[in-house]
Amino acid sequence: MNTAVQVFGEAMRVPRYSRHVDEPKAPITLDGTTTLKKLEVLWTEKVQKIRETVKSAKGTSYQRRLRRDAATLYTEIHSHPLSVEAFRRDEKCYRPQILSWAERVLTHFERRMPKGIEWAAVLHLDETHVHLHILAINVEDPKLDANKLHAGKRAAAEVRASCETPSAICSLPRPIPKPLPPRPRKRALGKRPETIARNKVHNATRLEAWRSASRKAHAENAQTLAAWKEENRTHLKAARKLRGEVPEMVAYRAAMRQFQDDYHRAVGEHCGLLRDGPRKARLSTKQHAARKAIAAQMQGAFAELDRRALDFAQKQAALRDVIAALSDGRAEISGGDIVMEDMPASLKALGDTAEDWMIRAVLDLLVRAGEAGVGALQPARDEEFDGPGMQ
Repeated sequence: MNTAVQVFGEAMRVPRYSRHVDEPKAPITLDGTTTLKKLEVLWTEKVQKIRETVKSAKGTSYQRRLRRDAATLYTEIHSHPLSVEAFRRDEKCYRPQILSWAERVLTHFERRMPKGIEWAAVLHLDETHVHLHILAINVEDPKLDANKLHAGKRAAAEVRASCETPSAICSLPRPIPKPLPPRPRKRALGKRPETIARNKVHNATRLEAWRSASRKAHAENAQTLAAWKEENRTHLKAARKLRGEVPEMVAYRAAMRQFQDDYHRAVGEHCGLLRDGPRKARLSTKQHAARKAIAAQMQGAFAELDRRALDFAQKQAALRDVIAALSDGRAEISGGDIVMEDMPASLKALGDTAEDWMIRAVLDLLVRAGEAGVGALQPARDEEFDGPGMQ
């Protein structure tokens, strides 16, 4: 398992953490609340300041630093099916497509994340496929718990907290290992040669007997532990079969499926990407190719919808400017038309789309209201519709 330092280093293409890349290149910085380097500095400062209270076996409590394997950095890697080689061959063609995909990924990420997190994102173009990294810190949590940002783990934790009895199965009691014999004390050799020789033999004999007894104790402990492992494995298997599905895992899988569905609706279908691959959907090569073709067509349709929505929003903004100009006296109604010195070009060239018809209808309403007088713009009262005596 990689450490947070390694994850930061790999994302920033630090050489010793990027040996899996043949020719590492500097990452492309994307949107975020901060830069990747500043995020690493913030993470280091936060982790070093955290202290947790722990109770000892004697009942006393003390403070210590956060354990080294605590999940304090949340990461996501999003990969695009476009190869870097294809991107390099026609960068002018593919760049808008990749930038649109990355923008949708980051927008979806921001929407599903809680308020107050610090995050950064970078794009890599030096591996086989185009992909981006998102790194985030849950700064609002006292222990920077990254699991609270993970959709599946968060759902599992909520179910675990609501369960009256824990669903985890306890193992059988682990056997206590047989204590090793104490190492024999060496006898002083003495001064006379015959005494020295006799004591050396005595010490060597006792040492060899101790080593033999230690090997025997180690073998017995290993045999006992192996038997316990086999017995415990059988016990856990039978207990899991009786227990059935774990509620936390059911919630985890459901949350991750929902995440994939939401991601496909927000990102995948707009970029011509399928929800499942051919193996998951059990499709033949031709069937999968047909689905990809349909997805590409849908991508074009979504792009056209996005273009029309942006165009309509721009025309709405221009219409607001015209209304403001009429109110300020910078425009006037003359000859059944609106006369304005700087009439927005988007309103001059209205087409035949439904959105243009809506804009044109509003402009006509403004002209008629201006010709009839300001009073025509005042809202009608209820009695003007109902009349006296209406119930």
